[in-house]
Amino acid sequence: MLTGFEALGAASAVLQVISFATDVAVALKNAYEGATASEDDLHRHAKEMSEAVERVNTRCGQMNNTNSSFNTPELKNISQDCRVAAKKLETEVSYVTSLQARGDIVNAFRKAFRTSRRKKKLEDLEKTLFRYKQLIDIELKSHLCSRSEAVRLKQESAFQKLDTDVQSLVNQLAQGVTDVQNLVKQEHSTTRTAITQETTRVEVAINSHTDSQVLELRIAAETEKKCETFLQSLKAPRMNQRYNDVMDSRDASFNQVFASYEDMRDMYYGYSDDDDDPEGDDLEDDADLEDCDNSDCISHMNAIHRSWTSFNSWLQSDDQLFYIQGKPGSGKSTLVKFILDQNQTHDLAKRWSADATILSYFFWKIGSEEQNSIKGLWCSLLYQRLQGQQHLILSTLQHFSHLSLHSEYHDWSIKDLQAVWVYVANLDTRHICIFVDGLDEIRDQDGFSKLAPSIQSISRLPKTKLCVSTRPEAQIMRWLKATKAAGILLEDLTRFDMFVFVRQRFCELLPNSQISLKVFNDLRQQLVDKAQGVFLWLHLATRSIIEGIENEDSEKILFSRLRELPGDLEKLYVDMWERFNAKSSVYQETARRYFRYVLHSSNEDICIGIVLRWRWASLPLTLQIACAENTGIQQNLLTGTGTIGVTEILRMCDETKASIHSRCAGLLEVQPQKLHHNLSEKLGDNSTAFSQAFGNVAFIHRTAHDFLTDTEAGQGILRCDLLSDFPWQTRLLKGLICMVIVLASEWDLLCDSSHIINQITDPAKRRGSEGLQLATEMLDVIRPLFNKHLLRHYIYPWEPQLSFLSHLISDELFDDYVISCLTTETSPHLATSVLREGWYSGLDVKLRKSMFDALIVLGADPHEYGVLGDSSEMEPFVMKGTAFTNLLTYFLISTQNGFDHGDIEHSRTLEIAIHMATTCQDLNAAVALFASFSETGYMEILSSNLIIDSLSHTSSTLSLLVVYEVNLQFLLLYLLSKIGGNLADSVLASLQAQDVLSKIDNPSVKLRYFQRLKVTEDNLEQDIASPMMFQRVVPVIPSLLGSDIEHLFDVDFRRPSQELCMPHEDKTYLHTISRYIKDIQTEEVEVEDMVTSLAAENLGFCTYEKAGITPTYEYLRTPTESNVDSWRLFPLAMGRLKAAAATKEGTKGHEPLP
Repeated sequence: MLTGFEALGAASAVLQVISFATDVAVALKNAYEGATASEDDLHRHAKEMSEAVERVNTRCGQMNNTNSSFNTPELKNISQDCRVAAKKLETEVSYVTSLQARGDIVNAFRKAFRTSRRKKKLEDLEKTLFRYKQLIDIELKSHLCSRSEAVRLKQESAFQKLDTDVQSLVNQLAQGVTDVQNLVKQEHSTTRTAITQETTRVEVAINSHTDSQVLELRIAAETEKKCETFLQSLKAPRMNQRYNDVMDSRDASFNQVFASYEDMRDMYYGYSDDDDDPEGDDLEDDADLEDCDNSDCISHMNAIHRSWTSFNSWLQSDDQLFYIQGKPGSGKSTLVKFILDQNQTHDLAKRWSADATILSYFFWKIGSEEQNSIKGLWCSLLYQRLQGQQHLILSTLQHFSHLSLHSEYHDWSIKDLQAVWVYVANLDTRHICIFVDGLDEIRDQDGFSKLAPSIQSISRLPKTKLCVSTRPEAQIMRWLKATKAAGILLEDLTRFDMFVFVRQRFCELLPNSQISLKVFNDLRQQLVDKAQGVFLWLHLATRSIIEGIENEDSEKILFSRLRELPGDLEKLYVDMWERFNAKSSVYQETARRYFRYVLHSSNEDICIGIVLRWRWASLPLTLQIACAENTGIQQNLLTGTGTIGVTEILRMCDETKASIHSRCAGLLEVQPQKLHHNLSEKLGDNSTAFSQAFGNVAFIHRTAHDFLTDTEAGQGILRCDLLSDFPWQTRLLKGLICMVIVLASEWDLLCDSSHIINQITDPAKRRGSEGLQLATEMLDVIRPLFNKHLLRHYIYPWEPQLSFLSHLISDELFDDYVISCLTTETSPHLATSVLREGWYSGLDVKLRKSMFDALIVLGADPHEYGVLGDSSEMEPFVMKGTAFTNLLTYFLISTQNGFDHGDIEHSRTLEIAIHMATTCQDLNAAVALFASFSETGYMEILSSNLIIDSLSHTSSTLSLLVVYEVNLQFLLLYLLSKIGGNLADSVLASLQAQDVLSKIDNPSVKLRYFQRLKVTEDNLEQDIASPMMFQRVVPVIPSLLGSDIEHLFDVDFRRPSQELCMPHEDKTYLHTISRYIKDIQTEEVEVEDMVTSLAAENLGFCTYEKAGITPTYEYLRTPTESNVDSWRLFPLAMGRLKAAAATKEGTKGHEPLP
């Protein structure tokens, strides 16, 4: 055993050479891959390595001269080999910088890396350095210095005179740290203190010290990602559906809106066919039809012009509010869409202000919550206002930092939305013109009385104006009158547009029609007269007349048909129904099913995975209804005994569309699916079939929906009092599952499992035993699709998913089904997975006691570690745990966040915990808990889905992030203390429980890592460009004091009770934890080092590699919107995954890391 410091000095220098040389090798390899680095940076890395080599030479000489017993051949050989490797790397650095001098460094690097042997050299050098690490490890452990020897050396007087790096090495060895990787990092840190911030990590050095352009691009990309995440949280899946479903503005005839007086006179007195009928026809001018030479007509035209002029004037003025009033079906939504789509609207608004921006929202009462609610209004308007306004988003995140964790629509409250709107309005320099269609279509839960204040607050903000449309409902009209706003009455203004509309429809019939021009003109005149300003009535009535013309009805029958058409919409719907279906009960039953399909599904949708993105589709779809109506197809597809091809799909869908048209009297329509261009490319020749198959079946207008649901005649058509809902609900569900099968088999497209499973389980909750039987049958059908990943919750197939049965365990209705499925398993592995997923802080899943008992009987192991389904937020890490650790952490996090589970559930939870504790072999096993501290001192324990958000997005209201290591004893004692009282007494009285309590002798909460957060507006963007750094506590300190644990976690271990312990009035949570970190010894590490260490110590994390998860090379090839945070936070792990994926897929030019 060597007894001097000289050999340790040489070993320290060797460690430094290994560290610096590894950095240089990786930097060169990254440069060859296309990263850019300045010549000075690369030379600096090489210089640091060279200086370390000089220290090796000097200290090896000192070792040889001082005492021959120090002259160990192993250390000498390692030293010599390291110097040779360093020399080779210096040569490579010179080569790289010479390539850079040529100008096109990226292409030059890639070409050199592909076409020369330098890649092989670098890989050999990396392997050599790795071998040296192993050899120096053996030397340190076996020959140079034991832990006791290091402790002795620290006591010698000469210790304080040693170089800092040698002292650091001895300190590490004295503390029992002998792992070379940790020692390399420690020596690296000690000897590079002056440049730690810029070269802490090789990839950061490559990326952070590139030229200013590259740095700016990276900051811009990351900032854009942060802003986009926030922006997307405001966007609901069907936000624009109502706008898209309204009649295309190109089909509307509202030419008068922006017409000058002269243009309007031309329309009325000398209408030209050029604009609307390029082929020409012989229909008489509209002016002749209306005999507009009389004074009444001129007066009417003048009144119309004044009304539209008032709207145009409002657009250009500072007036804040304008309204469009109209009867149901008069075309209000079509007009608003027309106005939004016209360039004249934008031109006139810019006369009000050159920077005017137009926003819009369409209320839709029969739509989903985001389409007919106050929250939906605020989210949509705020989303539109912030689009493309990155500076406004960054300012908002700075001011409302708690919003940085918002990732979806449901995260928002109306209060926050209103506060952000007012804040943004004060910052936004633009003028905002807003159109809100359908005030009367606000959902009943909100009502206009709650909507009015929101509308008022929007219109009263500076630089804001608002145009609303509405039916003439009494409450709304009283409110409009009180505002003294200007407005128009739509049905009084559209007569001429109606003539144009009918004219366009009739022109299509002229070439082949036997009807005279005079009859055409007379029919048109009477249709417009009878419509009384209701465009929808005109549309339906015109269609009825056209059907008569196509049936070759005589002129007499056509006019008779027109006279018999009721002038009111409700009566017209009745008349249409009777004309189509009065003679056939079979037709009536078919139509009733169609109506019920649409009424049942109008607020439902599914997610379809298209080109690795989820696309929303509103139910019901054409193919779904086609399959619902075809029991033969159901038999083949649901039993797996047959399939259907594209030709058959098209035939079925065409027949279904024709049936809907002929049976439903025009109350329903099929809206073809609009295909994303990526999907069109993927489907190729099958695009048309797909578009037809997945067209949405919907009511032609809200009035058709209201007619069936709110009128006596409509209820009579539906026969709600006579027909059971279950048979047609069964058909519709089976049709949906058939459609899912076709998606997977014919187009290789997947569906979101959660949506489909919810659709299946719903009948069981509503219909009792018959619904349960149907649900279990359908679950058996889709389970194979789930197992093949054709039905899944995450778009990427490698992401961990909940097991199929775990989707069902929260509802006791499916206990027998789950147990029966598990009974057929040959191994308890699946039962263990279901048990493990029974409690998980990121999901709303809680396992009941009865299911727990059944799983234990089936052999489930509550202490087997495994990857948790639905835990991919931490890519390239996943959450890992046991059922026992999950239960305890779930209880802690949920109670810390204020969830009250109730006495019964508390009692059952305690019983389950005691049962699992009795079979736990190690109550000192630990897990990591992440906690954030606000500036006010409050501590929040973060659930798994919030951890990555806290690491990815800096918050100005948080003061500290902390990582605790807590053992199971603490978690179990926490549960006992929180439940406490009489609830716990009966459970704890058993001998089993007493035995568990006797083992709780050392509850522990250790502080492992922390990060002080100091965010200002100036560095909000800058933090993106730098790696996130944490302070690692070294050495790990003992557990926090019991009194401090009780304070931080709001428990009293000495006096278990359901009541919270008395607060510490003299200190906050932040004050308590700050005392520990004030003078503690730490080292700075990157977030990747931290999470990697937690995974290595089995503290609740696991790497993708260890879990056997390998994404595709295409996904990993470059940072994208989906994984940019992962590349920024965990570049080394992502790089290893990329290399593994390349090897697995045989991608040329990419080899695995050594």
